[in-house]
Amino acid sequence: MRRGTAGLSATIAAALALAGCASAMRHEIYQADATPVDISRWTRAAPTPLIVRTQDGLSLTGYQWPGDPADHDVILFFHGRGSNQGIAARYAEYLTGHGDHVIAVSYRGFGGNPGKPTQAGLVADGRAFVAKARSIAGPDARIYLVGHSLGGAVALHVAATAPVAGVITLSTFDKLEESAPAGMGALIPDKWNNLDAATKIHAPLVMMLGTADKRVAMTQGDALFATARPPATFVTIGDAGHNPDMARIGPLVTSAVEAMDSGALARWPDALPPGWSVRRK
Repeated sequence: MRRGTAGLSATIAAALALAGCASAMRHEIYQADATPVDISRWTRAAPTPLIVRTQDGLSLTGYQWPGDPADHDVILFFHGRGSNQGIAARYAEYLTGHGDHVIAVSYRGFGGNPGKPTQAGLVADGRAFVAKARSIAGPDARIYLVGHSLGGAVALHVAATAPVAGVITLSTFDKLEESAPAGMGALIPDKWNNLDAATKIHAPLVMMLGTADKRVAMTQGDALFATARPPATFVTIGDAGHNPDMARIGPLVTSAVEAMDSGALARWPDALPPGWSVRRK
């Protein structure tokens, strides 16, 4: 979501031209496809369907890989715009096998789920999955939210309103309003002000952003990191684009969870490949 470039900015401009129709703008913001997900297309080891009921009565289908019964860590993966819970599961599968419970989150209006996406709705969906995760892992559950792009925005806003153990964002922007054409931001129905959300999170935050990301500018990552409450860590990934290469960064996400779990985030990561960098506060 780079300022001044094509992509989402152009689609928002087109939607704004439709007499300010909020439903048209939301369609462009979320690009939700209601086609049901065939999870076998997306994963190597099929996860278990996980039905979650929201506070406003919607039944959403996500997926889970159960972890070690003695492990109270739960990792929730939030997918991005135009995606679905199958793609979330494809990414999240790289986080399995370490004892943690892993859940691919889904939203209203996506992947066969009922309802229509809005900012308030997606945050409510995320909170419902957090509640479900606590019921799975028990009263000592430690909930970690991992979100890609728009999913990072959902994770940040959920963490701003519900206690979690940590948040990891992948290719996440600062404010959706900044992607609109000049002077049009006030007309966007869902602002997704992640700068504001970051000030309200009382948990460690890890951010990852590729230096070759064509949708989220490094200046947006800088702004989000500057606003975040400590402890926060910002890893820039050399030559990486917008979509996460989980074979490459999955181990880094897992080790970040372990570092937050043990209180060792100030020393994480131990080493980075050439062209990568880290900032901490």
